[in-house]
Amino acid sequence: MSDDADIKGEFPFAELVKRQQRLRRTRGRPLKGVRREPTTVYLTESEREMLGRLQVELQRYFAVNRSEVVGVAIGLLSILVEDTVQNNALSTNDLDTFQAWTFDLADFIKLQNQKKGRKKG
Repeated sequence: MSDDADIKGEFPFAELVKRQQRLRRTRGRPLKGVRREPTTVYLTESEREMLGRLQVELQRYFAVNRSEVVGVAIGLLSILVEDTVQNNALSTNDLDTFQAWTFDLADFIKLQNQKKGRKKG
């Protein structure tokens, strides 16, 4: 019998794996552009419900998963905190006070947007 490597069309296992990795995906959902690392986040029941509602609302407009929603929220909060720290305006002593500050800021932004909307009409 001849050697298996001499048989046309057959490859050793490692070469077969390399060839499969080089093949382009043609079917199925395309891979996301951003690689996310797994982590554990502990949410309260209400936070989990808010995250779920937010994801469903956003999915009406574009495909999004919960990790992406959390990533955007972290990025937005990071910008807000960074700007506030630079202005020496962050003086919270605990998480509840910090959370109240963020909600007050969100309410203020909402109010400003309502005022801008009334001026146009």
